[in-house]
Amino acid sequence: MNKYLVALGLLLYPLGSLDGARLIVQPCNESDISIALAQIISGLRPLSLAILALPSFALTDESCWKDRRINVDDFLQRLHRLYYKSAIFSDTELFFQHIEANLLGANECVSLILDEPKELLSSLQERRLAHRLSLFIFYWGAHYPPRASTMSFREPLRAVVVTHPRHKAFRIYYNQARPRNVSHLQLVNWYDGDNLGLQRSPLLPTAASVYANFEGRVFRVPVFHSPPWFWVNYCNNSYKEDDELKILDGTEYKEVLVTGGRDHRLLMLLAQHMNFRFKYIEAPGRTQGSMRSDDARESNDSFTGGIGLLQNGQADFLLGDVGLSWERRKAIEFSFFTLADSGAFATHAPRRLNEALAIMRPFKQDIWPYLILTIIFSGPIFYGIIAMPYIWRRRPIVPDLELLGEMRIYMVYIKEITPCVLKFKHKKILSTPQMPLHLFENCIWFALRLFLKQSCQELYHGYRAKFLTIVYWIAATYVLADVYSAQLTSQFARPAREPPINTLQHLQAAMIRDGYRLYVEKESSSLEMLENGTEIFRQLYALMRREPDGPLRFLIDSVEAGIQLIAEGGEDKAVLGGRETLFFNIQQYGAKYFQLSQKLYTRYSAVAVQIGCPFLDTLNNVLMHLFEGGILEKMTTAEYAAQSRKISKDNVRQYNELAATENGKASGNGRNTEVQSRNQNNDPDIISPLSLRMLQGAFIVLGVGGLVAGTILLLELLFCEINLGQKRL
Repeated sequence: MNKYLVALGLLLYPLGSLDGARLIVQPCNESDISIALAQIISGLRPLSLAILALPSFALTDESCWKDRRINVDDFLQRLHRLYYKSAIFSDTELFFQHIEANLLGANECVSLILDEPKELLSSLQERRLAHRLSLFIFYWGAHYPPRASTMSFREPLRAVVVTHPRHKAFRIYYNQARPRNVSHLQLVNWYDGDNLGLQRSPLLPTAASVYANFEGRVFRVPVFHSPPWFWVNYCNNSYKEDDELKILDGTEYKEVLVTGGRDHRLLMLLAQHMNFRFKYIEAPGRTQGSMRSDDARESNDSFTGGIGLLQNGQADFLLGDVGLSWERRKAIEFSFFTLADSGAFATHAPRRLNEALAIMRPFKQDIWPYLILTIIFSGPIFYGIIAMPYIWRRRPIVPDLELLGEMRIYMVYIKEITPCVLKFKHKKILSTPQMPLHLFENCIWFALRLFLKQSCQELYHGYRAKFLTIVYWIAATYVLADVYSAQLTSQFARPAREPPINTLQHLQAAMIRDGYRLYVEKESSSLEMLENGTEIFRQLYALMRREPDGPLRFLIDSVEAGIQLIAEGGEDKAVLGGRETLFFNIQQYGAKYFQLSQKLYTRYSAVAVQIGCPFLDTLNNVLMHLFEGGILEKMTTAEYAAQSRKISKDNVRQYNELAATENGKASGNGRNTEVQSRNQNNDPDIISPLSLRMLQGAFIVLGVGGLVAGTILLLELLFCEINLGQKRL
């Protein structure tokens, strides 16, 4: 390092100083300047050092100039890659690329610039190299630092200006020595070569000590209405002109009044703790912001909305459930997360199923096949149990009549007249008992009548048949009849509802089969998840864009607007967003009217700031203490509780009456009463009496059965008359 500093001193020549309006060249020893710069740089203790030495031929009234006749940038860059973490540049583009590489790796980079700052400040701002991890030391060499009117070192740029007021004396000015000043240079240290060197160490004050107290600094915070994070009242046709807002490119913003919200309380707590003030301005488009177009995405990732204000340096904070994403992190930075949330979607509550099919519902889809197979095979099994003894029990008997050739011999008579004389081998034959007539048909009908709880007589007196009859009777009585009656009673007591839509696969099936429509807040992190997601998210986004009403009709102004669409009778609508936001807005209209899905993915929300924000570390420390102390969670819970107290049963009843009135107007006055009764029946908290409408399924089955029985009777009578006519002929 010492060899490098000596080499650096050889590159520096005596520079000029400003005395009034004339430039006075002051002789100075090269070793004094190199020693001073070495002490100043060692006071920073940098991990790496980049030197920009540009030959300049134009003198200004406050510049210092040195003719550097050797070009050693390429040589030293290669050499220091092997032995040092430092490099010297004479090409500005290579210098910028070096800083960008350090910022991409999140490495702190200290740069010594031996050129006029005014020519580089605009390039540093345009290429977003002004960052809290980059420190730019400008060797000014004059008596006084540059005036703020001619040169502005605005945040987040960290700039140090070294002046040379007298022989062996150097002053160090820093633009971030005070939290209230945006571009003012303040004396923070000096070097005296005749006395003790640096006045204090470290060279610069730390950001934690500077930004611990903002001393009443005013921050601009863009907001829009997004409960429960911000409750905003927009003042129509009223504009407010303020000196604080004149720097925003001459743009006037509508006055907004924030009446509450979780993030509003959080911002007030931060302002009280860090001693700053804030001014709410309306976010353009009343959205968080999104990329402007594909061309802009490829060029500079330009954003709209509140994120666009941060990106352009026209705002300082952005709160209100601002989700983190890779596209946004390229334009702005995020603090420690203020909310650990998850993605979800909301639909209407599962509707009550048709009561006419209530008698069929106790047997679910996976039970019906086994039940039908049991009834079908019960009759044949019963027939087999009865028929097997007739086949197995064949007794060998000797008949009275035997055949001997063509002769018929009655052996019983011969034995009586000639005992013990004739000895014949008697041919034994098997006797087969006769089975009852129509046994198979009787077994089938016996099993059916037994399972249908109809009167039937014992079909066979055998022990095996009796045992099987008892098993069938127990199965039909205690297993099927009692369980069916119990489940049917529960169905009438609490009517069945359709299966809820809880997963993305269920939602996709509902969008394809039932025509559901998925809505999402415009320019939100949820929309970015759909646009940039893979697999199921990509498929859902394709289904949303195929809507017949238009490719962008699925965009809504806020999550609250989407919940209101569902509350107004949108039984085929779903809203995608943050689970906490959905849960809060659902509570406003009554949680029993909505269905919240499972957690789809993890999402984090944080405070958005400008890239390279110098006080981000201080803000993170405060937020981490609030999170570890449970204050953030308590603030969220308190906001929910405060809004829940405002929601009463009168509001829910008023909503039911309004929905019933609107539906009645749309379909006729005679249907108004029916809609009101339906809304009451859909309310699970209201106990409704048992009515014949719940039993209409039984009457339908009875009517179908009677019709089938009558049809069969007519067919039997018809066939009987045909048979009688044929016999008479």
